[in-house]
Amino acid sequence: MNIKKAYVIGTKVNKSLSPLIFNHWFEKYNISATYSFKVIKEQNFNKEIKKLLEEENLCGLNVTIPYKEKILKNMNKLDKASKIIQAVNCVTIKDKKYYGSNTDWRGFGEALSDSLFSKRLDIQKNNKAILIGYGGAAKAVLYSLSLMDSKYKNNTYVFNRSKKKINLPFISQKNTLALEKIKDHLTQAVLIINTTPTNILKDLGVKKINKKVVVCDIVYKPKETKFLQHFTNPMAKIYGISMLINQAKPCFFNWFGVKPLEDDLLKNKLFNEISK
Repeated sequence: MNIKKAYVIGTKVNKSLSPLIFNHWFEKYNISATYSFKVIKEQNFNKEIKKLLEEENLCGLNVTIPYKEKILKNMNKLDKASKIIQAVNCVTIKDKKYYGSNTDWRGFGEALSDSLFSKRLDIQKNNKAILIGYGGAAKAVLYSLSLMDSKYKNNTYVFNRSKKKINLPFISQKNTLALEKIKDHLTQAVLIINTTPTNILKDLGVKKINKKVVVCDIVYKPKETKFLQHFTNPMAKIYGISMLINQAKPCFFNWFGVKPLEDDLLKNKLFNEISK
């Protein structure tokens, strides 16, 4: 019997919680498969990814920092979302063909919906959604927001360390704004999303924010990141672990044909890990 296998790849995936999630589902749904991590150094990416994709019984890869955009050239076909976002976090292998898809946008969208506060978000002319960072995950968040409400097109502001051109049809902003300018927009923000590994607000000397705003950090460990701790009276906090679970669900279905559920046992396992 050939046992299917899958990996998560990146430069710092040795502490990823994805193996915990997938192995929990293997046990729950009685699936004979393996899932583990592969650390790939940037200078070795082209050689290592080609070798990995040819591994026997490989059915899929999860892709994380810094390869979500770099792996595009290795795909035979892209789904609609990954074409628009220009980032792949899920690779499905069938008949020696490589299919790239993006499930990050679903992960964010479902995490926001699960918070029960998404319907209370009032994005109007004088209210803003703020996105910090402009990597592959940030683009997926923007795509997800665009599918929720057209109001986000004109009222979402992207702040990044370096100026980058925004080539996404679902946002009117032409370029990212300098991080220092975020101070001028915080009072009007009703949604603030951090896609960077740091608390840039503290780095910029912004005092703790006492404001009813929905805040999200896609970083999942620790659960209460320093960025989330910067808000003392938020309307809601959306945790990165929720996005991680929700982006994994369609990957699992693509590879194993089962739609997994997020049960209390899995949540407890994950929260134990991110609380260490």
